Amino acid sequence: MTSNNSILDVQYNTGCCDGSSPNNQNMGTTPEPSCFRSTRGTQDNPTVVPVDEMTVLVANEMNKLTFQEREVVYEDLHGVSRPGKECHETLAQTIADTRNEIASIRLKAAHNKAVFLNPEYVNSENFILMFLRACKFDPKKTAIKIVDHFKYKLELFGYDNLGKEITYEDLNEGTRNALSSGAVQLLPNRDKAGRAIVFFSFASLRYENADDQLRAIWYIMMCKLTDPEVQRHGTVQVHYNVHYSTPNLHLDLLLRSSMIAKAMPQQILGVHFCYDNEIVQPILSMLQMIVGSAARLRFRSHFGSPLEIKYSLQNFGIPYESLPLDHNGQMDCSKIHAFIEEQIQAEERRKEQGGRILHPRSRDVLMGRGWHQQEHPGNLELARIVDEKRHEYKAARKLHKTNLNWTIVEIIKDGGGRFLERSHDSDECAGVGWAEASDENARDKVSKCFRTTTKRNSKNGGSAAAAMPNMNNDAEPFPVSSSYPFDSVPNKKARVAI
Repeated sequence: MTSNNSILDVQYNTGCCDGSSPNNQNMGTTPEPSCFRSTRGTQDNPTVVPVDEMTVLVANEMNKLTFQEREVVYEDLHGVSRPGKECHETLAQTIADTRNEIASIRLKAAHNKAVFLNPEYVNSENFILMFLRACKFDPKKTAIKIVDHFKYKLELFGYDNLGKEITYEDLNEGTRNALSSGAVQLLPNRDKAGRAIVFFSFASLRYENADDQLRAIWYIMMCKLTDPEVQRHGTVQVHYNVHYSTPNLHLDLLLRSSMIAKAMPQQILGVHFCYDNEIVQPILSMLQMIVGSAARLRFRSHFGSPLEIKYSLQNFGIPYESLPLDHNGQMDCSKIHAFIEEQIQAEERRKEQGGRILHPRSRDVLMGRGWHQQEHPGNLELARIVDEKRHEYKAARKLHKTNLNWTIVEIIKDGGGRFLERSHDSDECAGVGWAEASDENARDKVSKCFRTTTKRNSKNGGSAAAAMPNMNNDAEPFPVSSSYPFDSVPNKKARVAI
């Protein structure tokens, strides 16, 4: 099983369903490994070159593997691998080690924001375990993946959705359209090894901008990756590009989706690229380059008719009938539409438990004097409004000051904000989630903000707003609109205590 031929079988993994090159089919010649082919071509044959970069890359990666590691690659590819046993005795220590590794990462602004918004969600054992399984219980790799997860989540979904599971209700119209196109689906059936099947179709891509499709991919994947069975058994990908004749590489989407995939709690144990037109070859080459080393060694391409591809996929444990295709090999969107409807119903059942607010919005004002409260966008907006009106407040009589406090409360609420305080509804749920503060408590919050701002202004001789932290000082490359410096705490004199 470890002969040179078997190793080459993994290295040269792009060809026809019968193992031959599309250009040599039925020509009576010795089949040539298709990774020798390239769209750059030669003078004699425009589709063949002696060796390309991908061949060298895969060969080098394969040579670095031990005998046992090669065996694992073959088993993963053919759907005969089984998930390893989890040691429950050491699980608690591994989770603790992961938390320590996260704490040692200096640049993790998005993660810190998520912890502040919903510490129960981010720090839960089930959430961390989901990533540990994807990283084979390596605490250091897990910590990096979790930090990256929130980094990309912030970029795609914004501050309001950072500390929560993404629901269908959170998706904009463009993302919902991309989702319902069926270009990306997580199928209800599993392969013969019990692994989830992720289906991609370039021909079905319908999106106005890449972010819409990326959000759709994120939503679909995270809906199923919370399932412990999917976490243990991993996933296989089927990229179905039969009847696809448009030479659109979707380069931006490919590159960005590969980065996001690395921040997902998933094990990719097989990648199958199906096509029937040489024009798709650049997409195949690009996909091989960006999927990463582990998935690249588990990469197979299938060139031929829908019937040929059907039998080829079955050799790898993937039932063709599970794919969302009709009898002609065309896209059938009934499965994705059923998936969306099931998700909407399930999310409605989980909505707002016990009347508690689990996820503050960016326009909300949070009660309390902690540094994270001060850095919350709604609190910063309150500080700005108060600073604008501080001269009016200082010159006003007591009754007018009270009216001014109420006016600012209304300004916050009219802008879609709420005044929230930590939940204290029961001993069991105390400190878990948020509850809307009374109007009287909201007015007191504004009044305290005025007094603190006036006192600070008289002491510093300047505007309180000028003392507010620089909103764009984050060391990580986030959009300006969502950059709040949770990683570093400025000098206490620069704080605006609201």
